[in-house]
Amino acid sequence: MPSLTLWGFFLEGVKHYPTVKVGLLLAVSPVLSGLIAPLAGTLSDRFGARLISPIGLGLMIGGCIGISTFDAQITELGYVSRYFIYGIGLGLFQSPNNSTVMGAVPRERLGIASGLLSLSRTSGNTVGVSLIGAVFGALIASMSAGADVSVAPPDAIVAGFQGTFRFAALILCGAAVASVLRIGGRKGAGGREQGYKWTRGQGE
Repeated sequence: MPSLTLWGFFLEGVKHYPTVKVGLLLAVSPVLSGLIAPLAGTLSDRFGARLISPIGLGLMIGGCIGISTFDAQITELGYVSRYFIYGIGLGLFQSPNNSTVMGAVPRERLGIASGLLSLSRTSGNTVGVSLIGAVFGALIASMSAGADVSVAPPDAIVAGFQGTFRFAALILCGAAVASVLRIGGRKGAGGREQGYKWTRGQGE
């Protein structure tokens, strides 16, 4: 979760929380995602990943929009309530998405698919941290006359934080559109395949 790299600047630079409290607050989203993941897998098996994954993405978008409203007056309850939405969305998305990827691979290729899935996740985190960090730093520099993040005033950090999470919500919207298009394409392909089988059966 690349967004976690920003929280230290906000919680320490704006809220001035002690290190232990920052660590506990940072654990909210990963813990929620870990608890929701088994339930998401069960829901995916029952209702299908095509339904659960978009719901997870939608909750993540809503969570990012909620987080983008954070300001210097945000309380611990406000933090947890907004991140609660994002953490649940992440948990609902990951398990069905992994299931979809692995289910589309022949049995003899599962090892390769698992390795590529791990590679794509690691690459996504690496690129995400770099991109989110660059956007965050650029927004703060534009608000504080080129000042470094470590010495930027709290108002600049808040503005950079809000803008970065709006940017993250926009990226997730693109992912949601791609997911919907993928689902529509698969349904169309399935319909064509079934129609071909029916026509072939009638001809025989």
